[in-house]
Amino acid sequence: MWRETGEIVREVDLRPGLNIVWSPDAGTSDTEPIGHGSGKTTFCRLLRYCLGEDSFAPAGQRRLIWNAFPRGHVGAELMLDGQLWIVVRALGDRRHDVVIKGGSFGDALREGISPTGIDALRAAMTSTIIGDAAKLMPPSVGERGAWEASLAWATRDQECRFGQHVEWRDPDSDSASPVRGRSEEDRLTIVRALIGALMPEEVAARRVEQEEARTATATRDYLTQLDWQIRRARAIIVNKLGGTAEAGEPSALEASGFKTAMSERLAKLLKLPTDANTTDLERARSGRTTAAEELARLTGEVREIDYRVEVTNKLVAMLRGQLPEAHARLVREQNPVCPICEVPIDKALAAGCGISTETCDLHALQQRITENRAEVGRQEAEVARLEQSKPALAADAALARQRLQSFERTVAALERAFDDRSASIRAAQRSLRETEDYESLVTDRAGGGISLEQTEARLSRTRDTLSAHRASVAETIRHLSAHFDAVLKEFVPGDINGEAKLDGNGLSLKVELGGDRSTAAIESLKVVAFDLAALAMTIEGRTRLAGLLVHDSPREADLGRSIYNRLFGFARRLEAFGPVPLFQYIVTTTTEPPDEFKSAPWLSLKIRGAPAEERLLRVDL
Repeated sequence: MWRETGEIVREVDLRPGLNIVWSPDAGTSDTEPIGHGSGKTTFCRLLRYCLGEDSFAPAGQRRLIWNAFPRGHVGAELMLDGQLWIVVRALGDRRHDVVIKGGSFGDALREGISPTGIDALRAAMTSTIIGDAAKLMPPSVGERGAWEASLAWATRDQECRFGQHVEWRDPDSDSASPVRGRSEEDRLTIVRALIGALMPEEVAARRVEQEEARTATATRDYLTQLDWQIRRARAIIVNKLGGTAEAGEPSALEASGFKTAMSERLAKLLKLPTDANTTDLERARSGRTTAAEELARLTGEVREIDYRVEVTNKLVAMLRGQLPEAHARLVREQNPVCPICEVPIDKALAAGCGISTETCDLHALQQRITENRAEVGRQEAEVARLEQSKPALAADAALARQRLQSFERTVAALERAFDDRSASIRAAQRSLRETEDYESLVTDRAGGGISLEQTEARLSRTRDTLSAHRASVAETIRHLSAHFDAVLKEFVPGDINGEAKLDGNGLSLKVELGGDRSTAAIESLKVVAFDLAALAMTIEGRTRLAGLLVHDSPREADLGRSIYNRLFGFARRLEAFGPVPLFQYIVTTTTEPPDEFKSAPWLSLKIRGAPAEERLLRVDL
């Protein structure tokens, strides 16, 4: 960390493996300052800030730091996939964040360098560490927030008090992390994606399940409202019909009966014709218009048939008139005599004739006679067909005329009744409308019930699919459970057993120690053991986590002294896996670590609550 002058305020070397940040507590001493207020939590948040989170303190504390370091910076050297990254972020209100590959802090802090923002680091972390698992993040986080979600789990707020294994950011911490305020289901999705216990097919099925569940809930609410309306409307209608509302399910048949009874009652009051089929004036007028249009159409078709029959008959007569003349000529042409000299054609052909020039095509004449006869037959058949269609059309026209007359009588009666201000008529009209509304409600209820059944069936199938997907990642959960159990056995001697279980209710952690235990201390132990189990899986290459874990004051989260001491021993044993430690575990504490961990290489930073020079930022804010 630097002041605006470039002066280094605090420099901390963090090694692979265990790193302890210790602020000694005064205990019973009257001269030693208390361990709180030294800057342990600020150190953790500044580290998160350098790793890509957008806030390093609550708003009030940020303003105090801005005032003390108006142009100050904090930075970190990061190794990502063998590549050195330099990160420098501004502490004041003037954002000047610089991220570069390679180089040094001097390069990032030199005068005139343009800010790059922090997105390049987030993108590199996401691509290198999280990979395809970023696509499995819940929509509330998205691929862009995948790294910050992972960082939240690795660096959970002290304010969360190690109370829940999937609770990482307390609302009061004023963190800008994308997981802040998210549902437990979303946070569980993040955990499963990062430990390899979530498949894309399950994510797709989960989205379908959520949509179907929302649809089912909305449909149930709608049906509940309909049921209330139906019960109320039914009671009113039954009362008006002089009956007693009986228990039972409303039905379309019952609704139709109510409507018929109310229609008959209104028809009697209106003195409608016996053949009237509606008591609604607008419907009657509409029906009259439709019947009139139908009658006009049928009448027009009958007239059209009569006209076509008349025209066709004239054509047939004309064709028949042409046939005798053509036939006579054919006979003459077959036995020809010269029309000039009255000499047989055979002789004229033999001797020659220089007078006549008239010629005749016997084949064409015979063909024309044949075609005329065929056309006569076709036209006579068309006349027969048209004549056969007339009776049916005439019958339809008669029925249409009857319907029109019925509607005309109904409209006339209703129009007369419209001017009748009788209270009984108006009441009967209202009652009929109520039965029509009731019928619509019952129809809607039946359709809604079918829709709900279909939705619930789809939802059940989708949930079966989700259960199958959860079963498909059982091996990963077994690995997590085995590591969780092993960590607990490292911390607590004796007959202790731990289990991690994934089911429809989420990812649950269980500890058995002389029976199922669920005290505040046990809950904190579960969280610490869960984080370390995930870290162990990361060392084995089974997760999409960074191999980084920060626990801010775990001793203050109700861990007993013996468990607290074993925590450091367990971390040291993890360092032995590989030629160099394959993780980085940072623990802040006010409780004195075991003697062997109070110095290098494990003690990375020792700060105090007073005087100011020994606090993290070396100033009073």
